[in-house]
Amino acid sequence: MSQLRKRPIRSAAGMALLVVLVILIAVGASSSSFIWFMNQLQDRAGLRYRSAVAMSLAEAGVHRTLSILEMAAFDGRPGREWRPTTYSEVLPVGSSEGRFTVALTDDADGAVVISSIGEFAGVRRRLRARGYVASPAMLSALYGTGLIRLEGAPSVTSILPSEMTGDRPWIHLAAGTGVWFASPDVSLNDPSAPLDASPGPVGPLHVTGDPARVVRPGSVRLFFGSAAELILSQDQQRVDTTQLRATGINVDGVVLRHDTLPAPPEVDRSYYQDRARANAANADVNEAAGKYLRDGELTHKRDSLYTEDQFRQVLFYLAVGHRRPRLLGTVYVIGSVALPDGQRLEVTDGALVAENTVLVGQGASLEVIHSVATRALPGLLVLDNGALIVAREAWLRVHGLVYVNRLVDVGEGARVSVVGSVLANDSGLSFRNSGVVAIRYDPAVLGTPGLRAFTNSPVVVWVAAWEELP
Repeated sequence: MSQLRKRPIRSAAGMALLVVLVILIAVGASSSSFIWFMNQLQDRAGLRYRSAVAMSLAEAGVHRTLSILEMAAFDGRPGREWRPTTYSEVLPVGSSEGRFTVALTDDADGAVVISSIGEFAGVRRRLRARGYVASPAMLSALYGTGLIRLEGAPSVTSILPSEMTGDRPWIHLAAGTGVWFASPDVSLNDPSAPLDASPGPVGPLHVTGDPARVVRPGSVRLFFGSAAELILSQDQQRVDTTQLRATGINVDGVVLRHDTLPAPPEVDRSYYQDRARANAANADVNEAAGKYLRDGELTHKRDSLYTEDQFRQVLFYLAVGHRRPRLLGTVYVIGSVALPDGQRLEVTDGALVAENTVLVGQGASLEVIHSVATRALPGLLVLDNGALIVAREAWLRVHGLVYVNRLVDVGEGARVSVVGSVLANDSGLSFRNSGVVAIRYDPAVLGTPGLRAFTNSPVVVWVAAWEELP
């Protein structure tokens, strides 16, 4: 009997032991899984840290390159000439070290291509950036090598920042000789004046609707050469900013001065000729115009590099009204461009380049419009001895840089809207406004292709694009 009583006790003890063993096995397996999982997390966190450090080192390589390009190379040469195939620096990272290696090459449009590799603890990240070495003259919304003259009412001049300007420094007016306010009632950045502006290729322009979002011009920052002056009225009184503000002109209290203004860039005309020569987007317009005017050469013309007479024929055909008066891409004219009175012309996603004067006739309309993809292209380039003349009641709307080798003259009742900047290179009278001008400065003009900063002149570098490479 006693043996029969002990069996259930032994059986229960065996079952308890089995349960304990199962629990221990489960806990052990769970602990192993937890330890494995934590090790995986730690490895991943370490990899992410090393990857982030490597990317920071690659970015440091790009920024070091930009600083050298704007200043001086290690051998004392101008930094803008620095083109290493491999340049490395070792930087401390906590108690360890990392390295970046950069290489620079030149692109056909004038861009400097920066390739930077960051390395840390066996991890490598690669970056490529496209930068443009630009003249500081491109930091001005309105730049005049000589004198800028603003007429009195009803003339209006408004200069605003683009919504993409950010904290990049820029100047409203830069003048080598000075700014001439033709009368005390000149309207310059008057918040109460009607604003005749158009949106650009990036971001909306809030000119209506919610008053809190309305873009209004602020006080004007001036950058002068050492001998430049502020001039008021027809008798050419020399005045200072305090006297100007007393007349109601919204001018900043400080005029920045330099011995000489930074030189404007040179235009690489061969670059734009090549772009126009490769642009077949207007071949159908050429063919239609050639057939209409019975010009065999124009009928079979595929490119957009025109002589002055060919372009005059294209304008004549577009004025007939058989099709929308629009050209596409880069258009280059060897000679002058005269848009007849009352005629309309639109150039989309390109630029209009002329080797002599561009005249927008009375009541005519010229628009050069960009999308986001073509934002950095110039809008209007006038070379050689050419001026830009916007006649009475005409309308000029341009995205990008307006570069004119001589005078920019805006007539009475004319309207000009630029999202970019205006650069007039006449050493006498550079710019005269008798109409309504609105300029929204867009720093993308610093990345305008086909421009060359003069040798030994100061430069700024605009980064147009960043991308990570595999």
